[in-house]
Amino acid sequence: MSQPFKPAESEAFKTLWVAQNGLCALCGEPMPKHRFEMAHRTLWQKKRPTFDHIIPRSKQGVDDVSNLQLTHADCNKRKGSSVLGDKRSRTRKFPK
Repeated sequence: MSQPFKPAESEAFKTLWVAQNGLCALCGEPMPKHRFEMAHRTLWQKKRPTFDHIIPRSKQGVDDVSNLQLTHADCNKRKGSSVLGDKRSRTRKFPK
């Protein structure tokens, strides 16, 4: 699923935001909902909420809200195409 230009306006984003209480699904830290909540553009690029496929598309995951979660951009990048629970993903460290 490509990132919408204004993800906070999409129905998938709204549904996931409420379900996750605005917290990153990987590290558990709060995510800014809007760019204007962050003082620096660089910090926004790392902490902005992004859609993450729980089962990556490369492993036949689907573009459906049931297979999506919101994560910080940098947490999503660290996770890559791994599935949490894979040996490879268990060795990765996500910020707390």
